[in-house]
Amino acid sequence: MQAPPPEDTPVARVVQNVLRRTLRLKRGESVIIEAWSHMVHWSDAFVYEARRMGARPLVFFEDEETYWKSVETLPAKEIGKVGEAEWSALEGTDAYVFLWGPANRARLQALPDDKRSALTAYNGEWYRRAEKAKIRACRIELGRATDFTARQYGVSGPVWREKLLEGSLVDPSVLTRDGRKVASKLAKGRSLTIRHANGTDLTLGLARRKPTIDDMVVDAEDVRAGNNVVSVPGGGVYVALDEKVASGTIVANRASYGFNSAQVGGRWEFAEGRLTSFAFERGGELFQEKYDAAPEKERDRPGFFSIGLNPKVYDAPNLEDVERGSVLVGVGANAGYGGKNSGPFSAWIGLAASHVEVDGAPIVADGEIL
Repeated sequence: MQAPPPEDTPVARVVQNVLRRTLRLKRGESVIIEAWSHMVHWSDAFVYEARRMGARPLVFFEDEETYWKSVETLPAKEIGKVGEAEWSALEGTDAYVFLWGPANRARLQALPDDKRSALTAYNGEWYRRAEKAKIRACRIELGRATDFTARQYGVSGPVWREKLLEGSLVDPSVLTRDGRKVASKLAKGRSLTIRHANGTDLTLGLARRKPTIDDMVVDAEDVRAGNNVVSVPGGGVYVALDEKVASGTIVANRASYGFNSAQVGGRWEFAEGRLTSFAFERGGELFQEKYDAAPEKERDRPGFFSIGLNPKVYDAPNLEDVERGSVLVGVGANAGYGGKNSGPFSAWIGLAASHVEVDGAPIVADGEIL
């Protein structure tokens, strides 16, 4: 019997884009969908579409109320363990979809650091096993855009979710094309300059390191490189900076959502390869706390640089690196992008609609990729 035509709803279109273009799911393959209570309608859509494609879906489900009852009454170290049955399922699947949870992330972030770490102790092992098993995986950012978190960030939940829906429907081939152009320039360059009318004038160093391209696709090359997990929506080019070169000022016009909170109105100043001063209009207290606790030799060194690629994402929380033409400048850890700094501290500042040059040649003008 022929499969019925796909449903024409925003959720169905996103699901089709994810399974067909991002994960490239094939007939006969297995896919695990991990879902929380607030994302059940999404997991249902993924199950239906996977079956329609001839794939084999399996759902892992977590109930929000039961989770919080467990957190409040049971040892965190027991909740943060994964059983052999789940590890076996992970080893036996081809693809994985994670629908973010819990819905009340503000409550999770308010827990003491040691308890929160115990609850998510399995995280590093999960990524290690997923990479070893060559699983093609993605995180659906709409799961984080709950009204709980929207209130925490001071944004509109419905508007935030609409932005993420539109960004999730982008054809990844557009991101691939532009990402390769940008990556080629960054890979060959030595000097990077960022300017903006808001007072930004910053020069950074490039060390001819290979950039990482997030084009919202997990293909065979990504799996071989260990870049087997992407976020949807996504889209960006990332490169480790020369850790000894930085001078000038960058002034943010986008919030940074590091440390699970928003840092707004940031201004960073660099001299002789180091971050020499910083200030924020709002949210700087947590940045200061984390900065003070970090190793002095690592926390103020240039870390990474990124350019966003997604034309449908605009000023969205947790996706400040994805907005097309926006740039991020990071300090601290950059080993994940091929740099030398593997320390525990990493922070970034975001700027949209800027002018970016590599060795004097513009690659971004007024936020548009050239």
